[in-house]
Amino acid sequence: MLKLPYGLSNFAEIRKNNYLYVDKTQYIELLESYGERYIFFLRPRRFGKTLWLSTLEHYYDLAKKDDFDELFSDLYIGQNKSSLASNYHILKFDFSGIERKDKLEEDFFNEIQTTISSFMDKYEFNFEFRETDNAHSYLQNFLSKLDSQTENNVYLLIDEYDHFANELLSFESSEFNNIFSKGGFVRKFFEVLKKKTTSGIIERIFATGVTPITLDSMTSGFNIASDLTTDAN
Repeated sequence: MLKLPYGLSNFAEIRKNNYLYVDKTQYIELLESYGERYIFFLRPRRFGKTLWLSTLEHYYDLAKKDDFDELFSDLYIGQNKSSLASNYHILKFDFSGIERKDKLEEDFFNEIQTTISSFMDKYEFNFEFRETDNAHSYLQNFLSKLDSQTENNVYLLIDEYDHFANELLSFESSEFNNIFSKGGFVRKFFEVLKKKTTSGIIERIFATGVTPITLDSMTSGFNIASDLTTDAN
């Protein structure tokens, strides 16, 4: 008997441990057919966004290539595999844990550092890059160095890109304006991502969240993204 995966959002765990999984992998094919490389997908909480990111991660991650058949062979996308499968380094940021309003920038920077450290361990990179005391410079220095160290590009995944921003909108709107206005630390972070899509090291982005307000607030700071939230498919 299949178990119900209540509260589980790890694709591999569900697939390997006899949990019920409703095949939605045909949407991977649909996403590739759009021709859009930088996508935001916004839905209410508890809508399966994190599980979907995990599905994308396992499909595209070159480090998970050996598990591909076990995870996908009997699913739609396993039988209609694209040339992009198992082809990317996956860099995955999760902003859902950033809560402290008095130390937002510190927690944001910690998430960037921790994720990059895990990335280096996962793909067994041991190069050095110039470290700084802010998130955007740290990310820029890392990606610049990475670009010279690998032939594989990055698929960037971001979970709950607007989590802490929504809290600020509810209680401290002036602080929201500060961090997303020109010169704000979040705006600078996304400006680095925009720059690195131009250089090519970041080839694709898929980000989830709840509202478009944060994305709209960055205007030209990150105007390359497509919001598929209201798409009919």
